[in-house]
Amino acid sequence: MGSLSSTATGSSGNSGAGTGSGNATATATTLTSAPFITPSGFNSSTISRIVNATQTGPPPLPAANFTQVTRTGAIVKPTCYQMPQPAEGSTRRALLHNTNLREQNATIPFPYIESIDFQTDGVDPLYLTLRDAAEGTHYIDISNRSYIAIVDSLYNAMIIDAHGIHFSTKNCQYDVSITIDSMYQQLAALSGQVCSTGDQKMMKRMSDVDFNQTLYLRDQCGNPVKQTVRKYPELKIGDTDCNDIDVDEETGRWLFACTFPGSDSGTSKCEWAVKNDIEEFLFTDPFGGACPDLSTVITTLEANGQDFINPESLRTELYNQGLDDAQKAEANLVVIYYEQLWEILKQAFSKLRTQSPDKVSAIQEYIDVYNQYRNFEDDICEDLHAGDMPLRMSLRAGVTYIDAIARLNWAPESPKPFNVTVQDPGKLACCSPGSNASRDEAAGTCAYPLSAHLGGTGCVCGNMASGASVAFEITECENFVSECKVDDDCSKAGHPTFVCLTGSCCGTGVCVDPYECAQNGSALVRPGLF
Repeated sequence: MGSLSSTATGSSGNSGAGTGSGNATATATTLTSAPFITPSGFNSSTISRIVNATQTGPPPLPAANFTQVTRTGAIVKPTCYQMPQPAEGSTRRALLHNTNLREQNATIPFPYIESIDFQTDGVDPLYLTLRDAAEGTHYIDISNRSYIAIVDSLYNAMIIDAHGIHFSTKNCQYDVSITIDSMYQQLAALSGQVCSTGDQKMMKRMSDVDFNQTLYLRDQCGNPVKQTVRKYPELKIGDTDCNDIDVDEETGRWLFACTFPGSDSGTSKCEWAVKNDIEEFLFTDPFGGACPDLSTVITTLEANGQDFINPESLRTELYNQGLDDAQKAEANLVVIYYEQLWEILKQAFSKLRTQSPDKVSAIQEYIDVYNQYRNFEDDICEDLHAGDMPLRMSLRAGVTYIDAIARLNWAPESPKPFNVTVQDPGKLACCSPGSNASRDEAAGTCAYPLSAHLGGTGCVCGNMASGASVAFEITECENFVSECKVDDDCSKAGHPTFVCLTGSCCGTGVCVDPYECAQNGSALVRPGLF
């Protein structure tokens, strides 16, 4: 496909190879900046899709401080880097409140973060949008910890991964890759820094508020709910579980320790992702699972890789592909874009570019300034998840699920207790109101009123001989196990757990299972409070 590779190995005479940070200091004074330009399109229709380049042998590739450096170029490649996109739908974007910072006379360093795009869930970050000193727009791909990519508004890209440095255009044209054998290990040796450890501890959100919520739980018969109930009561604030900390079985008082909004809320998941997948990934964690952090990678490449990461090196590799004059002009423009990408990446993350020597990078400096006036994590995630409010306080207990005991926009300072009726499948199928069947002698029919039927479950709320109400599964009279006048008649007939139902269509009392309708999914209790 018209590609050529060049390989260079650092000689023993190059004292910088494999040395510490002294080499970085020596070369820092010679750094130059690329001119700021506004990307403009070029006529890709003139690019030959297949170029039969004549290989003339690997050109010299200086690599004074690295070993086993390989440079390859291609006019067109079948695949190349593309910006991350959500699997479905569009990204969710959080805009930083930079205007508010300026109104407070904050000095915002360049480049700064204008916005952050997330997956559709508003939790997994995809890329940052940076604005540079010339108000140009660039994107930093943070969707994958194995690489870092910077992309301009024309979708030209520069990618750094474990294999090296790669440049590509949106259409996979005029691509250049510089691969370095064991690059992270070489960078670690050149930087002279110990391996980054990062901070993987899950931190409690500063904005989380703890509170205790009291529920008085009673079952379908009006009795206090005990800890033997199955399913055991689960109270949630949004998606975050509360913990029961005290139960008084005599009164049915359950005390829960809750957190608002809680670790499982969209806001909290987002803030953890901002801390872990943005801040720690960019500033402290080992980059790509290797030893140096990202700023050390960028800084060391800037200080020690000038002899092969430069416009002339990239241009030479593309010219080696056998370009005609028109293609050379296009390649020259693409190289300018590549140079611009490398320059912005250095401005954003190189330690050699920070105004404060104690800062890891300009982006870290920006976040520190931002946090002096606002809260970086809160602003991003509370804006993204404002629509999640109010959070529902939900309860699942026994076979009852209450979607919203209450709706909370904030943690209550003095939470009021709630009285809640739940259905315990281990208790009698108490119901209300109990009804007797009505017989129509003229029509020759007998039926319970519609109000006694419990939905489409086949259960009816009738009356026991004791005077209490009970739900039972209606059937033909010959299917009942025994006739009765009192509950004890059922026990004598060999059914000690059955009760005597009166007022049926059978003309006499019949023995029924008083637990069956509490266990078969019949809704004895309307979800809600009592």
